[in-house]
Amino acid sequence: MLMKNGKRLLKLFIATLAAVAVVLLIVSFNGACRRGLYDHVIKLNDGWSISFSDVHLPPLEHVSEFRIPSNIKPGDTIVYERDMRNDSIPMPTTLRFHAYHVAIAVYVDSTCYYSYGFDRFKEGKLVGSGIHMVNMPEHLDQHSIRVVTVVTEKSAAKSVTSIELLRSGSMTDYFASNSDSIVIGIFLLFFGLIAFVIGCCVVAFDRAYYRLILIGLFASLMGLWTLNYAKGIQIFSMNYAFDTTLEYVSLYLAAIPFGLLIINMRSGKISPWKMNALKFIVGLGVLFFVVTTVLHIADIAHYPTYLVVFHVYIFSSFLFLVVFKVLYDRGAGLQEKILAAGTVVFVLFGIADVFRYNIQNLLGLDKPFLESTCLPIGTLLFILFLLVGYLVYMYEELMDKTEKEVLRQIAYRDALTGIYNRAKCEHIFEVLNRDDNDYAIVSIDVNGLKYVNDHFGHSMGDKLLCAFADVFKTAFNGIGTTIRMGGDEFVAIVRAEHLSDLNTALKTMVLLEKDVKLPIALNVAYGYSVRRRGDAVTAMDVYRMADANMYAMKLASKQQRMA
Repeated sequence: MLMKNGKRLLKLFIATLAAVAVVLLIVSFNGACRRGLYDHVIKLNDGWSISFSDVHLPPLEHVSEFRIPSNIKPGDTIVYERDMRNDSIPMPTTLRFHAYHVAIAVYVDSTCYYSYGFDRFKEGKLVGSGIHMVNMPEHLDQHSIRVVTVVTEKSAAKSVTSIELLRSGSMTDYFASNSDSIVIGIFLLFFGLIAFVIGCCVVAFDRAYYRLILIGLFASLMGLWTLNYAKGIQIFSMNYAFDTTLEYVSLYLAAIPFGLLIINMRSGKISPWKMNALKFIVGLGVLFFVVTTVLHIADIAHYPTYLVVFHVYIFSSFLFLVVFKVLYDRGAGLQEKILAAGTVVFVLFGIADVFRYNIQNLLGLDKPFLESTCLPIGTLLFILFLLVGYLVYMYEELMDKTEKEVLRQIAYRDALTGIYNRAKCEHIFEVLNRDDNDYAIVSIDVNGLKYVNDHFGHSMGDKLLCAFADVFKTAFNGIGTTIRMGGDEFVAIVRAEHLSDLNTALKTMVLLEKDVKLPIALNVAYGYSVRRRGDAVTAMDVYRMADANMYAMKLASKQQRMA
């Protein structure tokens, strides 16, 4: 059993390493994959005139110079205009831009080429965010572009990301530039789903797999969030409202399995007040998700509104874990140390990503490294730490169960003969007393043990007992349970399905006795008693009747030798 489980853990570990190796291989060659993908991209960041309310700004050198006013509110309109007549763009092109929680209309001169989100905004529904692609007419350099945006959420972006023209309608360059996050997101999603399904299938047999369920849930939710945040989800879905909802649902939900995982790993290892505080924090996470979901569905306030509240909740929770040493203490075991290290790595990446997000969103810096989140890498590393910790946990659980099983077997085994002992017999008697089934008990006494001990020594007496134990096991193999009660007394318990084989086993035992080569002939006396369904007797009563029958045989044999 130990070897079998050990091989399973080894296979799981190797499979994990292989999967991670594939991810890292793809990421490491990502730069090579990107070559030549940007030739069809034309940046349109300069020359935009912006107007909102009664303010009209002259053409900007870079669109990110415009800072959306802090007092902007849902319903306010911001218009971006650019004269294309100074550019040389003769062929048909596609306009691409990333819009955050705004309804959009794109005009070429006075003709509307694209419109999104206005109906949803009027109905009070989430408009969502995503990458918009608008096909432009031929000879765009003879026209002007006007992009009208209406703010739909308080959490709309405070800056405008790059506006681009594509010589083709392909998103290949975008997905290539974000392939790190997309690949890691897909890996986390599918790994998490597999771990979750496996855990659910086997947790009924072993509660240790409950931890695997939580790891799977957390990994799949973070993978789903990564795909949505990096807009890799647009490979499969162009429903901006649904994609955005999925992004926030996965993010807000991920905190719950993470908290439950810490509770599971630290249960019984921290003080009661710390454990109660952990449960309270997880409860707050559940309450936060339920309340925000109700408000979102009712279109009172949508998920993005509460992102700052969520950040405060997460930061406060991690602060509690660190300050009060919930994850790690001086007496912590290896798995707790691994969990603490993984959490620190995850938190550091999370803090770095919060800074990145706010620098880009609030300061409007147009730097490529600020466009992609680093949190997926931190999540991947954290999941790896969790996996290693889980393997350590499973190994420790396996060793503990194996040790208990060995001790249990030792407690139920006779040290001299290796067959079951009186403690095992008493346990079986308890089981027999709870069932109303047929069974038989055979009582056996080895003749001449005292004579052998007195004349040949106790070592020879032990050999006599071991020799009979071997005969006993062979004769009753597959028929009954063989037990040494102590001294020269042995017992066999035969269940209902083998009662018809009882006499055959006894005859085989007698025949095998004759093949044993010892200073004296091996000879035993035996008797048995059968309990039938409905008999008002206990197993001990049946044993006493079998013992009485054994002594009757012993007495008859002695009288026969004297006659």
